[in-house]
Amino acid sequence: MRETNRSLRVGVIGTGRLGRNHARVYASLDEIDSLAVYDRDVVRAHEVGERYGATVCESVESLLAGCDAVSICTPATKHAESASMAFRRGVHVLVEKPIASRTGEAVDMVRSARERGCVFQVGHIERFNGAFEAARALLKAPRFIESHRLATFTPRGTDVSVVLDLMIHDIDLVLSVLGGKQITDLRASGTGVLTDSPDIVNARLEFEGGCVANITASRISRDPLRKIRFFQENMYISADLREKSVEAFEKSPDVSLEALTRDPTAFIRRVPVDVDGTEPLLKEIAAFIAAVRGGAEPLVTGEQGLEALRIAEEVQRTIGECRERA
Repeated sequence: MRETNRSLRVGVIGTGRLGRNHARVYASLDEIDSLAVYDRDVVRAHEVGERYGATVCESVESLLAGCDAVSICTPATKHAESASMAFRRGVHVLVEKPIASRTGEAVDMVRSARERGCVFQVGHIERFNGAFEAARALLKAPRFIESHRLATFTPRGTDVSVVLDLMIHDIDLVLSVLGGKQITDLRASGTGVLTDSPDIVNARLEFEGGCVANITASRISRDPLRKIRFFQENMYISADLREKSVEAFEKSPDVSLEALTRDPTAFIRRVPVDVDGTEPLLKEIAAFIAAVRGGAEPLVTGEQGLEALRIAEEVQRTIGECRERA
């Protein structure tokens, strides 16, 4: 069910930090006819509504009754409930990551969207980061991937472990780069420091064909960091997702022995890289709107969000098994 003949009526469920930004972007788009918001925190909902000219609704049901598409920006434990209500009404959904707090819920969400013919996009926003887009354009067959996603502690997101809060971003990026290759080995370790669930985790994923991804996530670091590095034949690529910058180097062809004698680094040359500085959330929402209007499939489908969650849960299970053996 596509909405091609008129401007869209959109809504935002949850007006915390993420929901506030979704409302801001929707309010800036010409394709949007009306904007509605809902939050259990009525004061916060009214603040966002007044700032962005949105109608404040008293319930999720009343919001969905007047919308063609919605962003769900509630805690992950509430995603499935709101998404299911939306799909039953034939409303298209962009849900913040992770798709849900459990794979069983995510499976039901994907099935419901398919049965109702609704667009279902998952908000893995790093896919729209200009640094990742630029790095991905250089990739052919990476053999080793290393990512570090470190954050300072904040109570937001502690309803789930750091795996679902942060690491799942990089799990999704790795899966998207490797194009459906199956994982042949998974190892992980982690521990809780400030909460009862893991706050710092390292996972090692080995894929068919031999590529290895080493992924580290922490929400108890002093300094934030979001970097992912790729190693492939004759090329090294480092993407700083926080600074939105890329460094890439490749092996220079036909370097003479004399040149190497004068300069041992002569066989390495920098690759110029252009990075799109457009706000990732703007691109994410624009892609969602395009899909709703019939122009394209979502860049991050419900099925892809489900697969990222499935791997994240496997990481968590592995950590749990290690704790039991300790």
